[in-house]
Amino acid sequence: MGQLEPVAVRPFERRRQVRMVAASQAFLIHRADLGPASDAQVEGPTEWMDFASMVLGSHAIDDGEPDRRRELCNAVLAAVSEFRRRGSTVLVGVMDARRPGLPDWKVAIITLTPGLSNPGAPKRRTILVDKRLVQPGPEYLPHLA
Repeated sequence: MGQLEPVAVRPFERRRQVRMVAASQAFLIHRADLGPASDAQVEGPTEWMDFASMVLGSHAIDDGEPDRRRELCNAVLAAVSEFRRRGSTVLVGVMDARRPGLPDWKVAIITLTPGLSNPGAPKRRTILVDKRLVQPGPEYLPHLA
């Protein structure tokens, strides 16, 4: 229990949340109850969020085109809403995962839960995340390894 950290989550349905994920240094998608049959379906939102991180993240160059950023956010939300259409709950939150040398390391946590196996998931406001899953490995901190 000592490695578990509570993370506040909300349903993933707003452009502000897409920007929040994009501003994080990494994201973790938890989808344990979906099983391997959903691998292809999970690839869509994952690729959109990777792209959003490149375009909207803190390291991105401001291109001065807010309409394009809005379109990108809408594309991410459309990919996420496909899970809701199929009966799954999609929650998102951000947690600090600081390490020496990386004081600003933040990880977005996205959970995909089938409604049939967990009908209470839409009401969940906190999840517990094992901190060891979101810590950057030594390849990110070669000078500390």
